[in-house]
Amino acid sequence: MSGYYVGYEEDLRYNEFINAAGSMVATAEDVGIFIRALNDGSVFNEGEQEIYSSIYVYEHTGLLPGYQSIAKYHRDIDTVIIQFNNTTDFDGYEWSLAEIIYARVVKIVKRDRK
Repeated sequence: MSGYYVGYEEDLRYNEFINAAGSMVATAEDVGIFIRALNDGSVFNEGEQEIYSSIYVYEHTGLLPGYQSIAKYHRDIDTVIIQFNNTTDFDGYEWSLAEIIYARVVKIVKRDRK
C-alpha cells in the first residue's frame, strides 16, 4: 500500500526514504509472532531473556515517511495488538491520532476478552 506523508506528493512505496532506512517488510501476523516470541522467551537461549528484559521492553513503535506502526504484547489478556498506518507527518498530529486509536482498540479487545 502506498504511504502518505503530509505535504509530500510522491508515491512512497518506491521512495528513497524507505530504502535508505533499511526497512523490513512484514505482515501483521509476522510481527505478532515475533513480539510474542520475545515476550515468552522462545527466541532466547537459556538466561538471555533475563538479561535483555532488564534493559528492553519487547514491543515496537516506529515511523518512516508515509508509514507508522505500533505493536505491543498485553500480558493481562495474553494478546499482541498491532496497528499499521500508511499516513504520517513529523509534527506529531498523525502519531498522536494513531496512539488514540490504538488505545481504543486495546480497550475494545480487553472488554471483549472478559
